[in-house]
Amino acid sequence: MTQETIATFVLCFAAGPAIYVGLMRLRPGVVPLTGLAMIAMTAMAGAIGLRILGGALPSLGMLWLSWILVLALGALALRRRVRGRQLARWVTLAGLLATTAPWFGLATAQLLSS
Repeated sequence: MTQETIATFVLCFAAGPAIYVGLMRLRPGVVPLTGLAMIAMTAMAGAIGLRILGGALPSLGMLWLSWILVLALGALALRRRVRGRQLARWVTLAGLLATTAPWFGLATAQLLSS
């Protein structure tokens, strides 16, 4: 394994879930949801801007961050609407598992390109 592969693995399986868990501690109200949506859109715009400037790796990092933010936004919005603790836990767990999805996409792309 290369250092880039190990760094990506740690980022997707440690940092992503940690950021998501931290964001899930927010209270699911209108103000946190709006703020999270604005930050996610800013991260996506930053990724596009970085890609235009020629930074592929920083652009991928910003896209990854926006993925985590959008997952947390969706989970918080669902938790706001869902009644019952059990269903809210399932929403949180599904989002937590989805934070690792970019790893599988990158691993598949690397497999197909080699």
